[in-house]
Amino acid sequence: MNKFQMQTVVIASLVAFGLGSFAWGVSRPMAPAQATKIGSINLAKVLDKLQEKSDWEVQLTALQNQMRDEADSRKRKLEAEIKQASSATDAAEQQRIAEQVVLEQLQLEQWATLKGGELDLENSLMWQSIYRNLREESAKLAESEGYDYIIVNDGTNEIMTNREVKVPLAQQVLEQIGRRNIIFASPATDVSDKLIVRMNNTHAAAPASVGPAKK
Repeated sequence: MNKFQMQTVVIASLVAFGLGSFAWGVSRPMAPAQATKIGSINLAKVLDKLQEKSDWEVQLTALQNQMRDEADSRKRKLEAEIKQASSATDAAEQQRIAEQVVLEQLQLEQWATLKGGELDLENSLMWQSIYRNLREESAKLAESEGYDYIIVNDGTNEIMTNREVKVPLAQQVLEQIGRRNIIFASPATDVSDKLIVRMNNTHAAAPASVGPAKK
């Protein structure tokens, strides 16, 4: 085989390989990318209409009222002892009552700190429970309706300023803008009502013991 024939064979082989590669690509087209499906929620609206949150707040208010009543009872007792000390004629008795009042004042302060911590704990448990259920029901909603993401549409909130806060108004505005993640979401993506229905139905079916621990 001469040099010319060798070149001809090489060129023919390359052409054949190229045509084969082209045919392979044509016969196996790439599948079109599937569009991402996104749902959005107005978080303030969802939280406002959750039955779970309403039930927690009823029980927390009852707990707060119970603490306030006990605090008032302790204060009245202290006031009566102070009045008793001022009316006592015996110096030793006055000293004894005064020392007792100081001790009970200290106990009242410690009690108030303890109860304040308990109330704060119950509030934190409420929000943890609500957020956990929010995530779980959002995942179920996304799975049932084919959403890839369900996002919080924080673009629905108005920019607010407060002259009583010791922060320049412009800084207040800029800080709120900086915390925004969503500028606009189409109302067609909103699934707030669907999520509210799911969460309220799940809460209604939950055991009656759900909520703050009894004190």
